[in-house]
Amino acid sequence: MSTLLAMVLALFAALALVRCRFVGKSLVYALIVLPMIVHNVIVALTLFFFFSELALFNSFTRIVIGHALIALPIATIILSSTLQGMDYRLEQAAMSLGASHFNVLRRITLPLVAPGMFSAAIFSFLSSFDELLIALFLSDHGSQTLSVRIWNTVQFQLDPSIAAVSVLSIGVTIVTLGITGVVNRKKTTSGNRYE
Repeated sequence: MSTLLAMVLALFAALALVRCRFVGKSLVYALIVLPMIVHNVIVALTLFFFFSELALFNSFTRIVIGHALIALPIATIILSSTLQGMDYRLEQAAMSLGASHFNVLRRITLPLVAPGMFSAAIFSFLSSFDELLIALFLSDHGSQTLSVRIWNTVQFQLDPSIAAVSVLSIGVTIVTLGITGVVNRKKTTSGNRYE
């Protein structure tokens, strides 16, 4: 859920940062990248106090929003660099032929940035999957992520299942990065074939 939310927000943020000119563009970019610069303890404490005052969302929604906030800078940076490498004249040609902005986004932009979106989704997922502090501050007894469950188990008891879960999480990371490498290699070789 946090990956999906981060990807939607990052796509629109990257489109605005790359394609539009507006006052305060560098400030908006700095605010988007800020959770990557500030230590996660400070982000987790800030979100804890913010959601304590707001009291609108349940624990699961707070964790999703917090993890999306951590994944947003990564996804925005990857999608921004992908959009900068894309030829903007293709979008202009489609608009000059009468395509609406939505059709240009759906039929031209999204297929061309699909490899970047895939990579951004993978790294967003991995940053959310590995995040402990935000989930530790925002979770309750009813909703805990895997990292919080591991943390609580290590603190209160010695259980060999933690070693198995650790190996499994390392395996998930290796398989995910391997799939990303294979997809990017196939995309590169198919792109070179047509050049």
